[in-house]
Amino acid sequence: MRWIVLAVACGGLCGCSSSAYDAAYMKRVADRRLAGEFAALRPTATVVADGRAELRLPAVLANQLDGSETPARSVPPFLRDFPGFAGGYEAQVDAADGRLPIVLTVGVVPTADRPKEKVAEAILGQVRADEEFGKAAWRKGQSLDDESAAFGKWDVLELEGPQPFQVTKADVTVEKRLPGTTAIWLSAEPGQKACVILAWRVPADGRDKLPLPEIAKLTARTVRLLGP
Repeated sequence: MRWIVLAVACGGLCGCSSSAYDAAYMKRVADRRLAGEFAALRPTATVVADGRAELRLPAVLANQLDGSETPARSVPPFLRDFPGFAGGYEAQVDAADGRLPIVLTVGVVPTADRPKEKVAEAILGQVRADEEFGKAAWRKGQSLDDESAAFGKWDVLELEGPQPFQVTKADVTVEKRLPGTTAIWLSAEPGQKACVILAWRVPADGRDKLPLPEIAKLTARTVRLLGP
């Protein structure tokens, strides 16, 4: 009888141990899957806007821009008045015309200072002033389908076609209109305390270095607000 009791007790303990092991194993699998999914981003978050927000940047964007560079390329040339400008992040890629920049510009605007709708109007008004994008329009309410994302909803303004890029060849930099994509993501989460703007500029010859919209979605999933 004692042997039976011990066997049952042992079985119960082993069952608990097995259940705990299975849970830990599944967590490790999930963690590794996420690590693989976000492998194109930096392993740690970058804090922006004087500590207001953070995000994981694409690993390929190694150069930081603060707006003082010459010639200016930290913001899109048709969006010089960039709401809540918090910095730019750049990679230079080789192309047939010379070296071209891929740039992500980040902005953070507290909604107490300017509502999201006003931020969207300010961006769209500047963009439409460019000869190529007079009919541009926001695609509203794009969902990231990720419950862990602090900002699950975004409005997206996608500008496809010839646009100005700074081209460097033999240490000489000139501005040329070349095929490319600008994708401006504006956070649209209900009740958000700040609007986050992510503006991507990728020349056609740089799409293999930073494929949109996959990288844009991954980056948006990592955005977090840190303070008021």
